[in-house]
Amino acid sequence: MPGAIRTVYADESSSTGENLLDSAQPVFCAAAVFIDDGLAQQIVDAVKAALPSGHGEPKYTALSKTPHGRAALLSAFDSLSDATIRAYIAHKRFMVTAKMVDLLVVELAHENGYNMYADGSATALASLLHEAGRVLGDATSFDRLLQTFVDAARKRTRASADDLFAAISAYQFTTKPEFADISGLLQYTRTQADDIIAEIASGRVLDNLDPAVPCLVEVCRGMAEAIGDFALIHDESKTIARHAGQLLAVHELEDPARPGQPLKPLPVASIGFSDSRSVPQLQIADWVAGAVRQWATQKVTLLSDPFAQDVEELAMTWCVGGIWPDLSLVENPRRLTAEPPDGA
Repeated sequence: MPGAIRTVYADESSSTGENLLDSAQPVFCAAAVFIDDGLAQQIVDAVKAALPSGHGEPKYTALSKTPHGRAALLSAFDSLSDATIRAYIAHKRFMVTAKMVDLLVVELAHENGYNMYADGSATALASLLHEAGRVLGDATSFDRLLQTFVDAARKRTRASADDLFAAISAYQFTTKPEFADISGLLQYTRTQADDIIAEIASGRVLDNLDPAVPCLVEVCRGMAEAIGDFALIHDESKTIARHAGQLLAVHELEDPARPGQPLKPLPVASIGFSDSRSVPQLQIADWVAGAVRQWATQKVTLLSDPFAQDVEELAMTWCVGGIWPDLSLVENPRRLTAEPPDGA
C-alpha cells in the first residue's frame, strides 16, 4: 500500500544487563533487519531444512557450535543481499569506564562550566583510562575499581560510595606519575557519586549500565538513514519494554552535547514485541546480532575463531558503529564522529 510504514525487526546478542564485566561475554550487539516477509520465511525454512531432525529453534548460539549449523548460517547470510541490515556493538568493559567518566567526571566538569561531550573529551578520557588503566597502575586494583563501580551503580547490590572511593584511592596509590593526574580526576567526584548512587537506589534511574537501549537507538538511526521512519518489532525484552515510552519521547530531552537543544527524534513510529519462534525476521535478526557479536568478540579476546573470520566481511558491512575505545580521540578530541573497531 502506498505510504504504508515499513516494519523493522530487532534482536540482541550476549545481553548480560548491567553485569558488564562477565569475561565470558565481553561484547553486546543489537541488530535490526528490514526484509520482505516471504523472503524471510524462505530463508528460515531453508536453515531448518538443513539441520538434523529434532534440532529445535535455530538460535544463533546453537547453530554456531556445529558444522551443519555454521554452514546453514553462511548460506542464509548469502541470501540476505536484498535485506537492509544494521548492527551496533558495545565493548562491555570499555562501557564501564565510559559510564564512570560520564556519571562522575563529566558531571563534575559540567558543574564547572565545561561540556566534555561537545569536544569529544569524555570519550577520549574513557578511552585513555580503558587502555592505560591496567598498564600505568596495578591491574588488580584497576579491575577492583571497575567492579566496585559496577556494584555501586546497580540497584540490586549494596556497594556504597564509600566502597567506590576506597577502590579509587587504592588504585590511585598504584598509578605511575605520568598517569596520576589523569586517573586522579576520579578522586574529586565524591559529590557526583553520592548523587547518582542515591538516584539509582531510589529507583528513579533504571538500567543505567545496560547497553541495550543506547545500542538500539544507534541501530534505529542507522536503519532510518537507509529506509526512512519505521515501526519497530523487537524480540521480547524487559529492558526495551521498560524504556519504550522514553525512546519514543527522546526528542523531549536535552542533548548533552548541545545545551539548550533537544535530542533528535528517534525515527520510530511505534515499538512492539514478538517472539522469534513465530516471526522469521526476528530469527534472522538473532543470527545477525550473533554473527556481528562473534566477530567483535574476536577483536576483544584476540583468540583464534575461524567462524568469526568467515563472517567478518558481512559483519563489517552491517555494523554502523559501537561503544568502543578509540585512542586516536586522545590526540584529537574534537573529532566527534564515533567509529567502530578496526575494519568496521
